[in-house]
Amino acid sequence: MKKIGATLFGNKSLEVREFPYLEPGLNEVLIEVKAAGICGSDLHFYRSSPDELGARYGKIVGHEPAGVVVQTGDAVSNFKVGDRVTVNHTLGCGHCQYCHQGETVLCPNGKGMALADAGANTNFLKLPENACLELPENISFEDGTFIACTGATAYNAVRQLRGQAIHNVVVFGLGPVGLSAILMLEKMGINAVGIDPIESRRDFATSLGFEKIADFAKTEGLIKISPNPEGFCGSIETSGASNAQSRAIDVLRPKGVVIYLGLSKGVPSISPEQFIHKQIRLQGSKVLPTWAAVEMMNFMQESRFSFEQLIQEKIPLQRAAEAFEMFEGGLSGKFILLPN
Repeated sequence: MKKIGATLFGNKSLEVREFPYLEPGLNEVLIEVKAAGICGSDLHFYRSSPDELGARYGKIVGHEPAGVVVQTGDAVSNFKVGDRVTVNHTLGCGHCQYCHQGETVLCPNGKGMALADAGANTNFLKLPENACLELPENISFEDGTFIACTGATAYNAVRQLRGQAIHNVVVFGLGPVGLSAILMLEKMGINAVGIDPIESRRDFATSLGFEKIADFAKTEGLIKISPNPEGFCGSIETSGASNAQSRAIDVLRPKGVVIYLGLSKGVPSISPEQFIHKQIRLQGSKVLPTWAAVEMMNFMQESRFSFEQLIQEKIPLQRAAEAFEMFEGGLSGKFILLPN
């Protein structure tokens, strides 16, 4: 079998190259990838210089695959040939307390798939079986890519707000993570307002049927449209922009909850008095524990939920460079690579 993959060389240089085929080890499975998403964090590495890429230089990019098991190692016990799978994309050591709790993202020795020579934008992918999750038949491979990262990141924020008497939420950033959060919030019956400074992103969100979309420049008056004159119950900040991180606190009512998802190099202007006097809770959130991914798939099945409408375009893997270029150009929706 011929293995090909979308490979990074720095400064927006990406090529689809051929790689040696490797047999799965004792506890590994070989997956024929049916769909792989491009994540916003992939764009960060796509834009990086060769020096900044470091160990990622010349390696296959990506961490959002879904596919079918085509070969198993001799010690694999949880999967068989023909099983449909998605992944937990942070590969933990398997021995620490966090790995035992399904929190591989907190593993002190954890690695992303690309750094572990297991980049997802390929046609065949070798992974440890404990990094794989069974994908139900009634969840598409495209939806499976969202479970690997983008949708999972949004779900982890949403589930921390759900059940806390949260009735309305402001979502800052209308990229794929922010759109995923709004889609799930509305499916759960929670009113959501989406905020973004980029007009094309607001237009895309509106085209999906989201009615409450606003320009970031106008968010100072946002509380006026809140059902509660004191502010919103919750906010989710996905962009990492320091001004948005600050505004995500400003719009909250007393005892509101803010979830930070976006990574930022800037320093938000946050006053401790806001948290003390209004008793606001700030929660960081990163991807999703393994057990919560199963919970997420149960939610998707029970509510017949799909991320399909968020997909901007499905593109053959051989055209990966074109897909990255379009996504880097500012388009809001999700780009899915199809290897076969």
